Amino acid sequence: MSSLTSIQIQALVRNMDESMRRHKGLKRTNQNEYRKKVADENQRLYDEFPSIYEMHIDGKLDEKFFNMLKLRRQIEKGEISEDDASKLVGQMLFDQYVAPIVGNAPVPSQMTYEQYYQQSTQAAQLGDQQSSSDSKTE
Repeated sequence: MSSLTSIQIQALVRNMDESMRRHKGLKRTNQNEYRKKVADENQRLYDEFPSIYEMHIDGKLDEKFFNMLKLRRQIEKGEISEDDASKLVGQMLFDQYVAPIVGNAPVPSQMTYEQYYQQSTQAAQLGDQQSSSDSKTE
């Protein structure tokens, strides 16, 4: 496992979001220069987590990424073992890709990276509002 925590990895991805937004005009006009600038600004993610970097720049990060980060966080906190986390990931991938084919089960929907981030941001804002209204009533 990498020396970075799940929180640090997520922060690297959020930094990459900022780079991608900053250079979105360049993405339309010069894809190669866009990729170079984003890679230069996010060198650590590019070097240490090339798969995550590539999936993100190609718009392929989704809910599975966040679920895996949650599992990593649980491992870091000692709540589950790496073996248990691996089994959970295997089951998640089986349910997503294999079960629909062999059992004619519907494919479970996955939120995109943007949808997942929006949902978690809204939930955090609601939690902040709730805690501030709770503190006002005390």
